Amino acid sequence: MSLAYLVGLLLATLGVGAIDARWRLALFREPLRAIGAVGGTAAVLLIIDLAGIATGNFRLGASPWMTGVEVLPHLPIEELGFIVFLAYVSLVALAGAERILDRRAGAAV
Repeated sequence: MSLAYLVGLLLATLGVGAIDARWRLALFREPLRAIGAVGGTAAVLLIIDLAGIATGNFRLGASPWMTGVEVLPHLPIEELGFIVFLAYVSLVALAGAERILDRRAGAAV
């Protein structure tokens, strides 16, 4: 059992959180909206994962980097962490791109 992948996801999420905090892009700008957006996106991604597992398209592979803990059959705990990370990094990237585009539009006027 290894915690490497889970710890890596946590560190990456903390890094995105630091970027978010520095420029107040999502969670540090409007916390309730950001939590709702991340939660909603994560729920949709989880439903897609569960559908893939149910149809046999997604299966649990062996990896020395994972804990081996499954929340459901073929759904490792790391997948939940990845889903939340993916939703959060997407929100921060979108908010950052929006801010850059808004500033460029304001400078062009």
